[in-house]
Amino acid sequence: MTVDRLGENRVLLILCPQDMEEYSIDFEQLSLDDKSSRIGLVRLMRFACNETGIELVGKSVDIEALPFENECYILITVNEKVRRSYRIKEKSEYVCYALGSSGNFLDALEMIYRLNLCCNKNSAYLYGDCYYLVFEYPSIPRKIKRLLSEFGKRNFGKVETARIIENGKLICRHNAIAQIGRHLV
Repeated sequence: MTVDRLGENRVLLILCPQDMEEYSIDFEQLSLDDKSSRIGLVRLMRFACNETGIELVGKSVDIEALPFENECYILITVNEKVRRSYRIKEKSEYVCYALGSSGNFLDALEMIYRLNLCCNKNSAYLYGDCYYLVFEYPSIPRKIKRLLSEFGKRNFGKVETARIIENGKLICRHNAIAQIGRHLV
């Protein structure tokens, strides 16, 4: 077996037929779905990275295998894990209510509209299987809070609200209560 470090994050392994037999690797049947192949590849990867001084903890690994004559070349690339981050695009405060199913959503909008409690700057979203009502200011009238708490729950996180606004399907952008409510009455 030959172990060569190709850069800061790459290792090349060259396995002869005896090495492949020792690690229970058959190139024709090499697959991550096969448990014995996976165990052999993980053992090889750890061995090669220990030999070359490349750290594996908290990193993602790509393994590529290529047959060449009667040998097997394995290229191991170790990368930093990509972390997703969510940024809130606008500085304004939002109040967001998760209303659940379409029935709860429409019932809540109808009740608010019938009580003539319409307020401006609210929008409706569908994210996953849940309907959301987002108000574009930090506080809403007490009557609306009470009514909405009967039909759903308030989302407190700014990141959750930003995720809904950015990734959710927009149903109605401006005055969702008034625009949808007038069709329900």
